[in-house]
Amino acid sequence: MTLSAPNPIVGLGGRTDHIATVPHLDPSRLQLSSEEGSVLALVGRVERIDAVLSRSSLGEARTIAVLLSLRAKGAIVPARVVQRATPAAPAVDASMAEEVDLEPEQKREIIDLERALDGMDHHAVLGVPRGATAAEVKQAYYNASRRFHPDRYFGKNLGSFRARLERIFKRLTDAQNALSRAELPPPAAAAPATLSSAPRPVPAAVARPPSGAFASVQPPAAPAEPAPGPVDAESEARRAERQARLARHPYMARTHKLTELIARGKTAIVKGDFERAYQDFNHVLGLDPKNREVAALLVDARRKHDLHRAQAEVERGQEMEMRGDFAGAHAAYKLAVSLNGDNAEAAFQAARVGRELAHDANEVRALAQRAVELKPSRGDYQLLVAHVLLAAGQKKQAKHHYEEVVRLDPDNAEARAALKKLRWTFS
Repeated sequence: MTLSAPNPIVGLGGRTDHIATVPHLDPSRLQLSSEEGSVLALVGRVERIDAVLSRSSLGEARTIAVLLSLRAKGAIVPARVVQRATPAAPAVDASMAEEVDLEPEQKREIIDLERALDGMDHHAVLGVPRGATAAEVKQAYYNASRRFHPDRYFGKNLGSFRARLERIFKRLTDAQNALSRAELPPPAAAAPATLSSAPRPVPAAVARPPSGAFASVQPPAAPAEPAPGPVDAESEARRAERQARLARHPYMARTHKLTELIARGKTAIVKGDFERAYQDFNHVLGLDPKNREVAALLVDARRKHDLHRAQAEVERGQEMEMRGDFAGAHAAYKLAVSLNGDNAEAAFQAARVGRELAHDANEVRALAQRAVELKPSRGDYQLLVAHVLLAAGQKKQAKHHYEEVVRLDPDNAEARAALKKLRWTFS
């Protein structure tokens, strides 16, 4: 009896195929987890997939997930492509089976977009038509960022999907940068060198002395300065042409582009336009990955961008509440928390609206408690935590927070009434 070939693993290949570590890989730059480091060591320079699976102590399903993560991070690649004569067996999509904090439809959306990126142009990536305005491009980038920004999934286990999201978000940013630059007005053209420039003034010739006794003793006339001829104009034209040719040299053009982007990013930081600064510094690192100064500037710009964006999301959530869109407001508040985990107001608002919408009780409690941890002097934060804990049956903890509300606001009737009921419980 002939055994059928093992099912191939989507994203890796057949189990008897080989995978190899990328040459000259610097693992420290990839920030690998301990599991990823141990599996990468099993791969070594090159190894068969089934050998790695059999030698790993993590179990087959977990090892496959780690291999997919290493592949997404660019640490390993297929060593060769095996053409099979027989029809391929049904593929096992290990990515969809990976245990992460994502819904199946979210997994599928991320996987499908990440696989399609290489065949999409900038317009397709952002989902805008050709000829879209700068405002339309910016809005499309903003909408896509809300879905694919890795920080949107703050505190969640993403497994190999984190690397996929980072690749998608970088591609979105690159597309937005490219389309935004296309909208910029072209630089003013330099005045062309002319070959028919007006000659410089020539000193007037010394007048002849009048005929007479002293004519013979007049000093000789100074030679007139020769007028510039065609040779001078040609030299100037050649110099201008050499400079233009040098400016078009790839190295000089790249250096000029990097300098321009860094200067523009620093100016944007000063003006408070952190989104523009983040995009410019991210573009620089794409061209010059080893630039440490820009790497530090990018971290700072991203932090300030996220802080600014988080506050904007809180304000947007408040506007949506006023319009009656509570689901949209809740999403905006949660996005603000993912962008800035220290924004107490965002955590409070997300917990308050989530409680009203009867969302997950554990998540509501965690958000409400986070708000109190950040600003324990806010009576409204303490009151919300008390309500949430009481609903969860944690009466002792709820009583403590109601007492704190009364301490902060002695006239708070809601907290006093709740305490009165709780005292009967504990009596």
